[in-house]
Amino acid sequence: MSRPILTLTVLSILAMSAATLVTADDATPGFRKLLESKNRETFTAVADYVAKNPQAEDVEQAYLWLMDAAVTNGLEADAVPVAEAFLKRGELDQAAATAARQVLCLGLAKTGKLPEAMTQFEAYLRGVRFQQPTKTVDFAQSLATQARMAGEFAASRAIYERLSSAFPLNPQVSELAENKLAKLDLVGKPAPRIAADDLERKRIDLSDYAGKVVLVDFWATNCPPCLAEFPNLKQLYRELQPRGFEIIGVSYDESPDVVEAFRARAKLTWRMAMNAAPEGAVGKRFQVLTIPALYLIDRQGNIAQLDVRGNDLRVSVERLLGK
Repeated sequence: MSRPILTLTVLSILAMSAATLVTADDATPGFRKLLESKNRETFTAVADYVAKNPQAEDVEQAYLWLMDAAVTNGLEADAVPVAEAFLKRGELDQAAATAARQVLCLGLAKTGKLPEAMTQFEAYLRGVRFQQPTKTVDFAQSLATQARMAGEFAASRAIYERLSSAFPLNPQVSELAENKLAKLDLVGKPAPRIAADDLERKRIDLSDYAGKVVLVDFWATNCPPCLAEFPNLKQLYRELQPRGFEIIGVSYDESPDVVEAFRARAKLTWRMAMNAAPEGAVGKRFQVLTIPALYLIDRQGNIAQLDVRGNDLRVSVERLLGK
């Protein structure tokens, strides 16, 4: 999670980052599918090992690996039985129990069992209330995303409200939760104006995109999570633009020249604007506090989804295009 208080990226780092993106993108989607297949194959093999060898000396190590692999590779839905079995072993230290409960919670949410997931979220919070909240914040955001993916925006709100109440003395958590709630207030309403020119000095007006599904992506060249998403965005744009999908990038960099140089090296073909604009910062109208921040606008011009990335973004875009 990167805050939008940014400095210029050194050009040499910029070039290296762009080159990395191009290299990674050249390998998709075949590379991604191969990696997903091998990750799932390994996960299944280790899950089979713990099921058949519950008394093995290294079984707890194997369980911990499974919990980490599930989160890293988005396999929480597959890991629900494994996480339940791990928790039933008892006498787990707090870190192990927390890891298992996180996987179980996300797995339940991904399999349509949101009420059960919320129950597990409460149990998770009780175990981490005296710890640093960084990992809990990330987890809460992931769970809130799954709630929104299921169309349960009230549950997404409840997650952030509960997160804030779990860390009442932490102003950073409260600020983030309040911002997420403010962004949720935008859902179902007409998207705010962009009110800025693109890098070619042409006005960006969302009314020109009527009937299309639009992703507005707030990013910066010195935001690693933002850059990590570009291979996925490029693939989506290539596949889905013919069906009516468009992307508008809004950069928090200070210099348009830096953005243009990055854009050329990374081969980003959609329109780009700068956050700083004569009519005021674009991000302020969209309630942007941290980047990356992504907003999906439906064919009617209303904000339909927030901050979905990776495969969740693909699923969300395809749903909107299919309507």
